[in-house]
Amino acid sequence: MRIEFQRKPHWSAGSYVDLVLAAVSMQILFFVLAAWIATSGEDFYLDNLRDAQYVMRIQLGLGWLMCILAGIGFSILPLIYDVEGFERTLMRIYVGMNVSGQLSITGGLLSENDSLFYSLSTIGITLLCVSLVCLGPPSMTIFRNKPEKGSKVGPFSYALGAFLPALGIITLSCWILREELPNILKFSEAIVFDLFFSLALVAIIISHINRRLDWEIIKPENTGKVFAVYSLLLLLSIAAKPLQDGGDISLRLSAVLQLIPYLFIFVMLNPVKILKNIRAKKPFKTMVVTSVFWLPVVGIAAYLETMKHVETSEEMMSYYSLILIFGVAFQVLWGFTAYLHQDHKKKSIHSRKTHWYAYSSINIGVLVVVYAMFSSWQTGKSLDSLPDIAIVIIAVAYISILVYWMKEIFFCLYTWHKIPMFYDQYLANPERGSGFFEEN
Repeated sequence: MRIEFQRKPHWSAGSYVDLVLAAVSMQILFFVLAAWIATSGEDFYLDNLRDAQYVMRIQLGLGWLMCILAGIGFSILPLIYDVEGFERTLMRIYVGMNVSGQLSITGGLLSENDSLFYSLSTIGITLLCVSLVCLGPPSMTIFRNKPEKGSKVGPFSYALGAFLPALGIITLSCWILREELPNILKFSEAIVFDLFFSLALVAIIISHINRRLDWEIIKPENTGKVFAVYSLLLLLSIAAKPLQDGGDISLRLSAVLQLIPYLFIFVMLNPVKILKNIRAKKPFKTMVVTSVFWLPVVGIAAYLETMKHVETSEEMMSYYSLILIFGVAFQVLWGFTAYLHQDHKKKSIHSRKTHWYAYSSINIGVLVVVYAMFSSWQTGKSLDSLPDIAIVIIAVAYISILVYWMKEIFFCLYTWHKIPMFYDQYLANPERGSGFFEEN
C-alpha cells in the first residue's frame, strides 16, 4: 500500500536573507581592513607578509564569499533534493562561527602585534574551518539523496557540499604545518580558490542558466562528464606548479595547464547559445551571464603570469586571482542571490532591472586590472598604481551592494514572501510540491 505524508514547505525557503546580511556586513569590514593595511605602511605587515596575505585570503574565501554560497545552499538545496538536512539551529551555528572567525582574523591583523596576530588568526581560521566541518552531515544527506538522472546541475550541486568538511580540514592543517612546509600555504589557497570556488561558481552559473532560465546550455546527461573533466583539469593545474618548480615539467606546459581548465569550461557553457538567447531578448541576470565571459580571461591571466610575461609585486594579489574573485565570484554570487531575492518578491522577470552601479563599477574595475596586466606584459614592469585604481572603482560596487541589501532587508516597502516565484524551478518533485516522501 502506498501512503503519502505531507509536511509544511521547507523552512529554509528564504533563509538566504540571514546569511546575506552577515556576508554584506563582513564584505564591507574586509574592504575597510584591506584599505587600512594598504595605507598603514607598518613594518608589521611587511615582516609577516606571507602569513598576513594568507589569513586575509582565507577570510575572503571561507568568510563572506562562503557565507553567500552557504546562503544559496541553505535556501535552495533542500528544495531541489526535498530533504530536511539543513536545520535552523545549524544555520545559526554556521553564521556565528563564520562571523566570529572573520572578526578574530580582523582583530589579529589590526593588532600589529606578532603574538596576538598569530593567536587570533589561528582562532579565526579554526572557527572558519570548523564551520565547514559542521556542514558535513547535511551535505552528506544531500549527497545520499542525489538523483540518478535528470538533474540539470548534476554533480556540480551535490558533490561540492560533500567536499566542504575536507576543505576545512585541509585549510586548518596547512596553516598548522606552515613552518615545516613553506609552500603549503600556496597549496591551501589553490585548493580553496583554484579548485573549490572554480567548481562552485560554475555550479551556480549552470544552476541559473540551466535550471532557472531553462536555456539548457549543457544537456543534463552531460553535466556529470563536464564536472569530471573540469575537476581533473583543475587538479592538473594545481599539481603543475610544484611539478614545474621541481623540474619535472616545462614552464610552458605548466602555463598551458593553467589555461586549459578555464577555456574548457567556457566552451562547455556554450557561449554561442548564451549570446543567441541574449539577442532574442530572453530575461537573465546580467551579472551572472557576464561572469561567463570573464572565465577565459582568468585562464589567459594565469598563463601569462606562469610564463612570467607579467610582473606583480609581493604585496599585490595575482592578476588572475583578482579577475577570478571580482570578475567571476563577485558577480556570480551577488547576481544569483539578487535574482533569487526577486523571485521571492514575486517580481516579473520581464520587469527586472540590472543593478547598474554595482555591475558597471565591478566590470570597469576588472577591465582596469586587465589593462594593467597587458601593460605590464608590454613594459616588463609591475604597474601597482593601476590595480590600486581598480580596487577604488570596485569599492563603489561594494558600497552599492551594501546600500541595495540594507534597503531590501531593513527598508523594504513590500510584503516579503517565503515561497519564491517559479517555485517549481527549484523543486525535486514540482508536480507535487515540497515536503513529500513515500512509504510502501
